[in-house]
Amino acid sequence: MSKWINKDLFNDFKKEKIEEKDTSGGGFIRSNLLWETPDKGTVEQPKMYEGRFVPDPKGKFYKKYYYHFWQSGESWTFVLCPKTGEPSDFKNFCPFCAATAKLYNGTSQDKSHAYQLKRKERHVANFWVGKDPRDEDRDPEKKVVGKIKVYEFPSQVEKKLKNEVTDSSEGYGYQIFDPSEEGRNFILKVLSTKKMEDGRTWPDYSSSTFSRTQGALGSDEEIEALMKTCTDLEEYINSMETPKEKQVEILKNEFLWELVETECLKHDYKDLEADGEKKEEPKEEKEEPKEEKEEPKEEKEDVPWDTGEKEVKKEVKKEVKKEKKAEKPNDEILDDDLLAELDAM
Repeated sequence: MSKWINKDLFNDFKKEKIEEKDTSGGGFIRSNLLWETPDKGTVEQPKMYEGRFVPDPKGKFYKKYYYHFWQSGESWTFVLCPKTGEPSDFKNFCPFCAATAKLYNGTSQDKSHAYQLKRKERHVANFWVGKDPRDEDRDPEKKVVGKIKVYEFPSQVEKKLKNEVTDSSEGYGYQIFDPSEEGRNFILKVLSTKKMEDGRTWPDYSSSTFSRTQGALGSDEEIEALMKTCTDLEEYINSMETPKEKQVEILKNEFLWELVETECLKHDYKDLEADGEKKEEPKEEKEEPKEEKEEPKEEKEDVPWDTGEKEVKKEVKKEVKKEKKAEKPNDEILDDDLLAELDAM
């Protein structure tokens, strides 16, 4: 095991992956960090990409985050689920998870809404790009081959990494993350699914595999320089966090606030609009000279929470508004929409 792999951290990571149940489903400028979502080929001929997963500056190999992502009219909304983080954080209250649970117990229309809102998962890692055919059409400053980028990938890819980590007899273990001569590249083969009834097709990563040969990403000096460009995965995920006040605004825009208001208030989610109404009267009790009795009326019309409400709505609309896309039938497909949307940010 080379100096680039922390043995204790890898063993802890391996244990975490073995014990983990299988599931389906800042200050960062994302466009500068993200590796663009790989294009798919055909049903029989895949688009080929190659690279190496490497640890982040803290030695973390890859991380999972939860999110809510849905389309409302012509707008797309992304919310980082508060349950993201360490295993203990899964106990955190999430108003969108709570709303989803309640909608599932409603009408057929409510159930359909719940399906769009439900929690999804994504994985993120630092990835050295060794081969990307799209570089041929990119400007020199936008080429990615030979660089380490942030790769957000679906569960279908994560299962392949997890298998190599947890299979003590046949798996490659730490080698899939090692930039030295002991490391192995990941060969990403992106096929296309067969056409659905509506004529659409989606990416299929099932043929992807790890290389049988080993090799270094460069000399020790070159690897040293490359590893300094890695992104802290925890900071990257935290940069997507949605403030509580913004979550409240989104809940109101989706007409979900009344559904989860009681639970939200118990978990320090504040209705700033309601708080503004309560504070309006005390503000008028301010002592003023008798000859200026008419002035409080002017102050009342300029209520701070009212102005703030308009500004927040404008911000929400500006940040949430995205290019219209067709609805997709499953979580993996919604994941691809997410990457396309986030790539554009």
